[in-house]
Amino acid sequence: MNNNSWMNHPAMKNIDARKLTILMELANEAEGKAPDKALPLLVKANAKLKAMNLTFTKEENDLLIDILTKDMSAADKQKVEMIRKMSKSMK
Repeated sequence: MNNNSWMNHPAMKNIDARKLTILMELANEAEGKAPDKALPLLVKANAKLKAMNLTFTKEENDLLIDILTKDMSAADKQKVEMIRKMSKSMK
C-alpha cells in the first residue's frame, strides 16, 4: 500500500493539477526501488513537465527527493544526495 502522507506537505497546497499527477505517478513507480532505478524516474518526470512547459519549484524538487528516498537505506540516501549535489554543480 502506498504511503501518500507527502500529499499533506505544504508544497502540495497550491500545486498545479498537472504537476500533482506527475508526482503521484512518480511516487507509485518509485516505491521500493533502489536509487539507480528511482533516479531515472525523476528524469522522466522532469521531461514530462518540460514537455508541458512546466517546472518543479525548489520546494517541489525537495519533496520529490523525499518521495524517492523514503524507503531507502541511509547509504542509498547518501548516494542520491551526492548525485543531486553533483548535478547542481554541473548546471
